[in-house]
Amino acid sequence: MANGTRADLVGLFHKDQLTIGISELSRMTGVSPRQLRYWQKKGYIIPKNEDEPGKPRIYTMRMVIKAAAMSNLLQTGYTLKAAAAQVDERMRPAQTMYHVIFDRYEGFEVTDDGELLVNLGTFDPDPSQQLFAKMVNGEVKFEIKHK
Repeated sequence: MANGTRADLVGLFHKDQLTIGISELSRMTGVSPRQLRYWQKKGYIIPKNEDEPGKPRIYTMRMVIKAAAMSNLLQTGYTLKAAAAQVDERMRPAQTMYHVIFDRYEGFEVTDDGELLVNLGTFDPDPSQQLFAKMVNGEVKFEIKHK
């Protein structure tokens, strides 16, 4: 049986892995660095290293997407506050999916007969069991196994 670890997937897709500086963020979004600093001051965008004063700001891809979407909404007439709220609401499903996938994922197993089982960790109602997901005829199915 082959196995994959949580680190395998998280290492590939970790949301904080890809970062850019404020100059690059400005170029990508068309928003001036001064305006981006104002958005940060207001709490609408948050640099990854916000707890390191004096260091150049770096932003995650999530903040890049948020800043770009806010810029687009501002151009269509939204206020800054309304644009930030709208983007947060639009990003909410994606953030939830990210957490469902990455917070629960503990690895995968390939059984001797070639079936791929995605380990989603402890089954909440019964800690002695683990929850697995698998594809059966193009549909996601779940399986519970004892630890």
